[in-house]
Amino acid sequence: MEKVHFTAEKATNLATLYGRALDYRSAHPILGDKAADDAVRRIDHDFTKIGISPDRAVSVVLRAKPIDDWAAEYLRAHPDAIVLHLGCGLDTRFQRLAPPETVHWYEVDYPEVVELREKLYPKAPNQSHIASSVTDFGWLDRVPSDRPALIVAEGLTMYLKPETGTELFRRLAAKFPSGELICDLFSRGAIKSQKINTPVRRAGRRSTGVSTTRVNSSAAA
Repeated sequence: MEKVHFTAEKATNLATLYGRALDYRSAHPILGDKAADDAVRRIDHDFTKIGISPDRAVSVVLRAKPIDDWAAEYLRAHPDAIVLHLGCGLDTRFQRLAPPETVHWYEVDYPEVVELREKLYPKAPNQSHIASSVTDFGWLDRVPSDRPALIVAEGLTMYLKPETGTELFRRLAAKFPSGELICDLFSRGAIKSQKINTPVRRAGRRSTGVSTTRVNSSAAA
């Protein structure tokens, strides 16, 4: 069993992992994420206290499924791409998509998150871990820019300060000559509603959020 040494803020990683595991255990799974279920069984944690029920787990996988589909579509068209999985948490998207060896996949998250990932999941030859906050922009120097880039940021933008998130998107646009960004964006009302989201509230996370207006402005800059 693996012990978890997360701050309360980073504990939301466990909530989404558990949601995918519950989906796998359901009669009609949407993602069928066996790696997530295996990981939950290896972590020494009382997941029943997180606040994710089988019904709530549906919202977790309904967000992940179209992102998986769009990412798979991009990689079919660009089999030599670089993938940046920003704020990857304990997500098993690499395992679900099983990209070809010609794709190089970078998982980016805080050091303690990456440390747990490396204990839970075997690392493939075409997969790299970068132990850094996504907003400590020096990590970008470790990533080549000579190939098409797929940037995936699921469940991240709502936690970025608007000015920091906008700067992140500007730097990504400047880094890569071509690519695609897949992320989920929240309206102001949806961000405020996170105060009553049980897993987020229990983790003590504060949502600020990057708005669609700021993303559009960043892309045009």
